[in-house]
Amino acid sequence: MNRYDASALRAMFAEAGTLAVLERKGFGDLEVVIDCAGRALPHTLLIGSKDGTRYVLLDAILGEAVIGPEFFASQGMAIERPIALAVVYWLREEDPTAAFSPGRPALPLQHHPGLGVLRSAFRVVVRMAGELGKDGVASIPKFFHDAVIFFRSRLFLFLDGDEQGRFEAMLRDLQSLGIGDASMAIVAGCVRDAAGDVARWAPSFQVFPLSPELTASLHAPAYAQRVDRGLAASRFSIDQDKLRDTKMPSQASAR
Repeated sequence: MNRYDASALRAMFAEAGTLAVLERKGFGDLEVVIDCAGRALPHTLLIGSKDGTRYVLLDAILGEAVIGPEFFASQGMAIERPIALAVVYWLREEDPTAAFSPGRPALPLQHHPGLGVLRSAFRVVVRMAGELGKDGVASIPKFFHDAVIFFRSRLFLFLDGDEQGRFEAMLRDLQSLGIGDASMAIVAGCVRDAAGDVARWAPSFQVFPLSPELTASLHAPAYAQRVDRGLAASRFSIDQDKLRDTKMPSQASAR
């Protein structure tokens, strides 16, 4: 974000405990690389060695966004200034030397199990956002399971209260599936809304608030009312016939 170089980021990962976790897992010669070649936004890569091979352990794309006060007015929120966000557009952390187990199958687009450093890496992002004076950290979750992980681990909330309610309704109605299978069912068109139409996953910003203004707005009665409205108005069902023809992550892991 035009402020941090690779050495500064490596120092922040060290202070957050990320590097120590990776070293305990057998990775050494840990290096941060900022890759800008041919990219709209730079990738931040955390690379390490194990048994003589170099691996990309973490790949992140960070950027910035500003939400105008007109959006908050439409939501009934008392924010009369632009809200600045640090945005995690992409984040993958994985252990390329590990394999999945039947008890913990792969999530969609996941090639290897995680490394267990997301929490410490998130502390780095929060620190950067604080130093840059941002009002919060945002993500646009590519898949349903991404939104669930952010919501459950850090209580990220969608900026739009109605969208948060719809998301919570989806979480409620798909609870018979694991989050990996639920996410794949949505991608495969196996989930239908109250009108019987295929439910689409098209999220907007999911936010972890930092500033007093944004925090207060996401805990205000007006926001809670919109969440309740979205939750009550949304119903989702599983198209069991189509689901049987779809390869679920848990089914693949069991083979």
